[in-house]
Amino acid sequence: MKLYLVRHGQTEKNVLGLVQGQTEADLTEKGIKEAEKLQELIESLNIDVVISSPLRRAKDTAKIITNNKYPINIDDRIIERSWGLREGVNVELLDTTKCWNFNLNDGDHQIEKVQDFMKRISEFIEDIRAKHKDKKVLVVAHSAVLRGAHYLINGVPEDGDMSKIEIPNLRIIEYEI
Repeated sequence: MKLYLVRHGQTEKNVLGLVQGQTEADLTEKGIKEAEKLQELIESLNIDVVISSPLRRAKDTAKIITNNKYPINIDDRIIERSWGLREGVNVELLDTTKCWNFNLNDGDHQIEKVQDFMKRISEFIEDIRAKHKDKKVLVVAHSAVLRGAHYLINGVPEDGDMSKIEIPNLRIIEYEI
């Protein structure tokens, strides 16, 4: 299976540097325009299946980048990680190393524990691999979901630190799985 992962377009909360988590947020004009720039590239990939997070910013991005030419399948398992009491705060207030350490599995401030989060992303990946084994699948989701998928596919580092990868908006990440 060829897996293409795309993070949603820019939102106002991205611009302000705020933790969005599972809070809804609309795309900015820049986010919309940058998503439109991906349409031609996405069309050239000859995608078979499109799957999106249920959050509006991901669904809207999926519709834009596919130019509304594909049905968008919604999967709740790829909703953004819940950041609990940290949703809406400045990203700089997060101890990202602690929040993203698989070995610590920290759940302070009611943040979804990283091992629980990784379990649901793993179930999603295994499910789509079984259902779409000879297909090209486009998944539009969030930075945490793409980070989790990356480490599930490539392996979690021995020290458990999963904070080292950056996931920019609207970058296509490709995997053969």
